[in-house]
Amino acid sequence: MTAQYISKEGAAIINVARYLMTTSVNDRLRTIDSLSEEIGVSVGFIQKALITIEKQNAVSLSKQGRNGTFISRLDYQALVKLAGFLHVVCAMPLPYTRHYEGLASGLKKQIGDLPLYFAHMRGADVRAECLKAGTYDIAIMSKLAAQTYSDGFVTAIDLGKNSYSHEHRLIYRTGEYDAIKRVGVDPDSPDQKVLTKLAFENSPVEVVEINYADSLTHLVNGEIDAVVWLPEAIDMKKYGLTEKSLGHIEQCNLASDAVMLVRGDATHINALLRKLINIAELLDHQQQVVKGMITPSY
Repeated sequence: MTAQYISKEGAAIINVARYLMTTSVNDRLRTIDSLSEEIGVSVGFIQKALITIEKQNAVSLSKQGRNGTFISRLDYQALVKLAGFLHVVCAMPLPYTRHYEGLASGLKKQIGDLPLYFAHMRGADVRAECLKAGTYDIAIMSKLAAQTYSDGFVTAIDLGKNSYSHEHRLIYRTGEYDAIKRVGVDPDSPDQKVLTKLAFENSPVEVVEINYADSLTHLVNGEIDAVVWLPEAIDMKKYGLTEKSLGHIEQCNLASDAVMLVRGDATHINALLRKLINIAELLDHQQQVVKGMITPSY
């Protein structure tokens, strides 16, 4: 709960606003008694909360006698503020590819009226830990990475094929494929760990722990012989590197698909994302960034 709401009346406003974030226009409003029981405040506080939220123009309610009360209008941006969110933070990869920049830019364009901020960090494991701890509200990662977290999260948005990146590939120095002995892997990257293991399941190689963002440096300096990474992030010709497709590995496709995870108990954030994000428009914006047609802004 934020500092501005310290009373039972404040708690009622926050929780009723969060409930309304999960509803849609024309939905029937839950009974005052059921909201009172779930939230743990009196019926009077629930009634006052609804009056306050209506006065803030975040919702319009239509009473229809015995049929109950129905929602005739919703303003999700206003509800976010009343729900006690000073900001909504989305954890996503470091913006070193056009795909990642396109996602951030597209999200900002679509839901920029909300207090939306991005926390850019390497490693899906780190993003997942921050999401689990409640430090951040949303985490973007590949579908492959998301599948490694079995409990506590739900997929709010699945952005589909190649929305996270182009195909991950094995990158190595030109002409040295047969000499690969040391392969770099970031322990915080499920994608890199899984794909490296599958790419070399029949070849004995030494796994060298690296920072994902430093893959190129380690490879060029000869500290490793190969790394599973994204060619779009590298000037391959400049550094004398070659790539090998991993498309024969089923999991490689999942590593290219983006999903947005939220905590399982954050039903209001889940509902908000599904209501505000237009996937087709987001992907179109991303592709325009990837192709250099528009400058990303986030």
